[in-house]
Order: sequence, then C-alpha cells, then structure tokens
Amino acid sequence: MVRPILVLLAAVYGQCAVLTLPDLNAFPGQILVGSLSFSSQGQAVSAIQFDMSGDAALSFGVLPGAQIGASVKVLYTAALPTGGLRVLIVGINTGTLADGELLRPLVEVSPHATPGTAQLRIGNVVASQPDGTGLMLSPVSSAVQIQAGSFTQSFVAAGIVNAASLLPGPISPGEIITIFGGAALSETSAVVCNGISAPILYKGPGQVNAVVPFGLDPTKPASLDIRAQEQSLGTASLAAATVSPALFTQSSNGTGPGTILNQDYTLNSPSNPARAGSVIMIYGTGFGALNPAATDGQPATGEADTQLPVVASVGGIVTDVLYAGAAPGLIAGVVQINIRIPQNLAPAPTAMVLLTVGSVGAPAGVVVSTQ
Repeated sequence: MVRPILVLLAAVYGQCAVLTLPDLNAFPGQILVGSLSFSSQGQAVSAIQFDMSGDAALSFGVLPGAQIGASVKVLYTAALPTGGLRVLIVGINTGTLADGELLRPLVEVSPHATPGTAQLRIGNVVASQPDGTGLMLSPVSSAVQIQAGSFTQSFVAAGIVNAASLLPGPISPGEIITIFGGAALSETSAVVCNGISAPILYKGPGQVNAVVPFGLDPTKPASLDIRAQEQSLGTASLAAATVSPALFTQSSNGTGPGTILNQDYTLNSPSNPARAGSVIMIYGTGFGALNPAATDGQPATGEADTQLPVVASVGGIVTDVLYAGAAPGLIAGVVQINIRIPQNLAPAPTAMVLLTVGSVGAPAGVVVSTQ
C-alpha cells in the first residue's frame, strides 16, 4: 500500500503546497531509498527546513533530489543530539523550489528489527517565501512495514550514485561512484565491474567510493559485485553509458558553489569571486574516455583530453572551454575543465554553470561567484 504524506503550507489564498513520501516495505537488514517529492500547488516556496527522526529500528540519511539543483538551492544536514537529522533546503537566490523530487531518504532497517510497523517522522517543519515570510507546515510521519524473513544484500541499485552529484543514473568509464548501504560495506575488499576490478578510493560504514574501470563497455549493461574477502555483499545490474557527467561542489552533494578555482588557484566563493574574462578551473567526473587513455587507479601525470567535446555556459552565456580532460596529480576519473568567465556577464554571487559532454548535460545546480 502506498500512503502519501501530505504537508500543508499555511496559505491564505489558493491551494496548499504538498510534500509526498510513500510508505516503504523492507526486511530486517535491508537498505531502502525513498523519494520525497514536492508540489507547490501554485504557492511560492523558497526554502524548507524540517527534522527527520525514526523508531529505534531505523537509521537514515538523505540524498539530494534533482529539483534542489534545478532550483539553484543547496541541501544542508546536521545530526541532532536526539539521533535525528535536521534538513535545510535553501539558497542565496530568491527563486522558488521547483516541483518534483526534492530528497531521497536513505533508510537502513536494523538486522535485529522485529516484524511490524516502524515510523519515520518529519517534524519541526517550516518554510519561507522568497521575501522571507515564514510559512508553517504540519508535522507528518511515514510507515516502514518490516516483513518477516531476511535480506542479505548490503545495498540497493538506487543507492549507487555519481560521487559528484549523488544522483543515480547510468555509470560510465572512469566515473567515480558512491555506493551507499549497510555497515558491512566497511569490510569491502573488492568492487568488480563486469569482471574488471574497480579502484577503491574509500570504504567505511555505509559507504564505498570506487572508480568505474575505463575499460567498461558502455554499450552493454554493467554488473557490479561488491565483496568482503570471499563473501559477496551484494550485486547490482546497472545501465551503462558513454558519459554521465557531474560537477563536484563545496557542499559535497552536487548543489551550490562548485569546487572551482579562480585563475590565481584560490577557491571561488562569494567573498572571492572570479573576474569577468578570467579563467576558472572546474572539477567533475563521469566525462568518459580520455585521449591518451587513462590508467585505472593511478594519478594523472599530464593532460589527456576528453574524447567527446565539452560545451559550457555561465549565467546563461555560452563561453570558451580552454581545456577538458584529466586533472594532473589527481586520481584518474577526476576531470578538470578550464573555462573563461564571459566578459559581458554581470556580477553575480550565484551564476549557474552548465556543462554538456557530447549530448549529455551535467545536472543543474552548480554555481560560481563572479565580479
């Protein structure tokens, strides 16, 4: 059964905005990825904050949804002393939140959970309009139906995401991916993609970062096998693609100020904007094969161009791409893109950066500060 959660914004006129989160079904020990969607219903909502908590059988985090970046907002989270999680979606801009998927709650059910119903609660919910006027929202809860039986998979395919955007999608040669799951992932000894070992960059409780081998055939589905010594922690079948680009951000979740260096190699920020006409360095992953070819698991020793062309715009103005390829000194899989800030771009603390590789665009929501 799917029971939508409705969150009503206190609006005097018109319909109320709505958040929707279906109920979930799980076995003890299973990892779930939900979907929290937003519908404005004609209301102007610029920011939302709430606290997420759950019964003892549940532990959770959040992954961004595509509409946070599309609205040029940033996702912030902070652990609460009570064990819950505070979630804030806000931006410098006065634009409104776009309808669609805002968040993907990542829910882990304890392997010792008793069959029955566990609650995922959303409380202390507030929102604001673009002018800063507050809107009160109703607290809500979602049911996680815990089934009898067992589930040994330590992760789900929906928890395999691009490490820069934290969004799901097809994997591509050289893409750095993040695999979210249970605590057993800290014991990972190998990540194997279509029979090829993938370099592991990080492993810890609930998360593994790895680089998709450059030898991946993007014309065929990809099979991912994660192992701890001689034991399989789970397998997943994933779509593959030639490229799946995304840009790294200072928030580490694919939204807001990018991991961008100014021409003097200092970090770009509203207090340290890039000058019009200057060159900035942007970092991303999922840009596909390089020429000359990269070596899996090794730092790039020099320049190597992306095989597909890269097109860029800043603040809606198409601009020059001076270089797109390997990032010397960084692990193969990280891509550096050097572009010029347009001369005719008006100063802006949050100018949208959009990149397209071949015919595939990186997710929106990454910004640069200009003067």
